[in-house]
Amino acid sequence: MTFKPPTVQRHTLPRVLVVDPLASDALEALRRVYDVTVQMQPAEDELAVLLRQTDAIVLRSGVKLPGHLIADAPDLKVIARAGNGTDNIDLAAARSAGVQVFNVPGVSSPAVAELALGLAFSVARHIAAADRQVRANVWRKADLVGSELCGKTMGVVGLGSIGSRVAELARGIGMSVIASARRRDDERREACRRSGIDLRSTEEVLAQADVVVLACPLNDHTRGLIDADALRLMKSTAFLVNVARGGVVDEDALRVALLEGVIAGAALDVHAAERAPSGLAGLDNVVLTPHIGAMTRDSQERIGQLLLEGIRLALSGRDAPTRVC
Repeated sequence: MTFKPPTVQRHTLPRVLVVDPLASDALEALRRVYDVTVQMQPAEDELAVLLRQTDAIVLRSGVKLPGHLIADAPDLKVIARAGNGTDNIDLAAARSAGVQVFNVPGVSSPAVAELALGLAFSVARHIAAADRQVRANVWRKADLVGSELCGKTMGVVGLGSIGSRVAELARGIGMSVIASARRRDDERREACRRSGIDLRSTEEVLAQADVVVLACPLNDHTRGLIDADALRLMKSTAFLVNVARGGVVDEDALRVALLEGVIAGAALDVHAAERAPSGLAGLDNVVLTPHIGAMTRDSQERIGQLLLEGIRLALSGRDAPTRVC
């Protein structure tokens, strides 16, 4: 089907394009102030047309914003990322076009951290597999012997706001915590010690933890961090949980490791290719969720408030509180 651009009209309100899911309250708040168009995850040609009639765009990680689309959007002034990170936005092109980019880092960290712990429980206790059994009227409890987490070791890769909260929650259920971070000087070690976290190298975390939670940003250092060699460092009884970015894990290597019993199981909320079938989907020792870390009512309310304020400031020519460029 050929995409038909919207009818061009005279606008008295700034035009805001929303292309990734927002909570209904946040969307309604935007509509009270702006002329809002909602088009969920449009194809690139459709997005190009929409951007030409847009002052601000709101997106998450589901839509990529390459440089040529930014350059071809003459009225675009603001790119608002409703969450952490900006890896799907060409920041150099935005800077060149004079488009302000901001995000809302840390706002969803409590929600993402809670999901990380929930995923760890789910894969360790075979909750998803058990659910599938019951729905199929199958009752084979012997197939669902799991692992308790209390008294085990939680390993956290990345000690930003999400990783730090994961560590706090893990300690609250009786786990010991080891973690890796880019900065491991004496000051950082002492701060971690006071929080009950033993700072180690990433290799040590992988080798010693019973559950490894990935909560690091995606960059040149972490892209493909968990490959076949990294997986072989882990215990055969260990579980891997990824709430960072899909590109941190080599999913083909992970699938082989799971099939061969190199590790016991994995749970992923982020994926190498969103909206695409995963080779991991057919494995019983895997739990998959569709990037829902930030999708709580509480988190979405906070995100909506910050988006509204950030767009208001940016469109008035001032800096949003968390301006990126």
